[in-house]
Amino acid sequence: MKRLVTLAATGLAASLALAACSSSKSGGSSSADGGSKDSAKAVTISLLAPSYGSSDKDDTKLYWQQIIDEFQAKYPNIKVDLQMATWDNLQTKLTTAIQNNDAPDLFEGGGYADVAAQGLLYKAADVVSPQTLSNLIPHVAELGQTKGQDGQKAQYGIPFTTSTRAFFYNTDLFKQAGITDEPKTWADVAADAAKIKALGKTGFGLPLGSEEAQAETYLWTLGNGGGYKDASGKWAINSPQNVATFQWLSDNLVKPGLTESDPATKKRTDLWKDFAAGNIGMINGSPALIPILKQGTIGDNWKSVPIPGKTGPLTSPLGVADFIEAFNAKKDHKDAVGKFLDFALQKKYQEQFDNEYLLLPATQDAATELSTQTPALKPFIDALPAAAWYPSSDPAWDPTSQKIKDIVGKAVTSDPKGVLDQIQAVANGG
Repeated sequence: MKRLVTLAATGLAASLALAACSSSKSGGSSSADGGSKDSAKAVTISLLAPSYGSSDKDDTKLYWQQIIDEFQAKYPNIKVDLQMATWDNLQTKLTTAIQNNDAPDLFEGGGYADVAAQGLLYKAADVVSPQTLSNLIPHVAELGQTKGQDGQKAQYGIPFTTSTRAFFYNTDLFKQAGITDEPKTWADVAADAAKIKALGKTGFGLPLGSEEAQAETYLWTLGNGGGYKDASGKWAINSPQNVATFQWLSDNLVKPGLTESDPATKKRTDLWKDFAAGNIGMINGSPALIPILKQGTIGDNWKSVPIPGKTGPLTSPLGVADFIEAFNAKKDHKDAVGKFLDFALQKKYQEQFDNEYLLLPATQDAATELSTQTPALKPFIDALPAAAWYPSSDPAWDPTSQKIKDIVGKAVTSDPKGVLDQIQAVANGG
């Protein structure tokens, strides 16, 4: 049993079709595109964001700094203080800032619903132009809607980028191991991992460390008919299906030594790099893995396919949306925040980001262009209509996600139910 938030195929097609009509807007309001200098009182706004890159050469700081430089050339009285964080300390950095009454004006990252419920965020419509809002892919924009402190549902999370997941394998190692077919089931993954281990390599990379354990967890639980919530919308993290999933991982991959040692300590990016170096046979990944593969020694010896489930490939793979949220503590920054958002969400910047990191856009005009101009993205864009999304509109998701990152790796080396019970307790408000 699982509760999936899906993008209807027809809805996505209609969304992308609308981009042809809205491309002249370029994702910005007249304030962002009009060319006039801002004569308002000088103000400095802050932006806290993670890096999507894997090295200094593709550090996302460079992407944001370019936008900031061009924005400040147009609005010299609005300065932007850029603060960067790694994915595994991003949420901690934000939480600490909020506790110290020093929240950033803008935060780009994962969930938003918990701070929206506390009344800490502007509604999207209060800070960005109607043109910018109408250019968001509608069904992705819906993922940014939740109930605020007033109990009314509104959009608080502004989608910045999206992605889906696929299963990657090293075709050269498969050939050396005598594996002729791509894995379609968990049993296939275990059998193939054993053959790859016999070559002296790691069979499967299982990143259950602090970087993105919530994604790896979701992928495996979806493969057994589980997930984070049940069909009624109730949290079901410690469901029998999910407990069985982690027991299978423990018995069939971790204990036999077919994964790297101690998955609870392994970060996604580190294992992606190891896969790119030819040391791992199989791993789950997003399109953001592709630039890392180009930098590695694996060359073209890899392939991506649908993610294996217990009895067959997933028909609803994980979809992830990262959001921008605007904190409302500094009321005199509101106008400047709106100007920067309209500017930053222009088509050219969305395309630049997604081409650099091979992620998917959140705006219609960029999605239309990228789907035809960047072939590597097409399989992942095609997977969006049936994607299963995090329950990001639930205020409990952010603390739950953090708890997953903190402890779920223990579920493959100790009693899985006990670990999942602890995460369930956080989801239930404990």
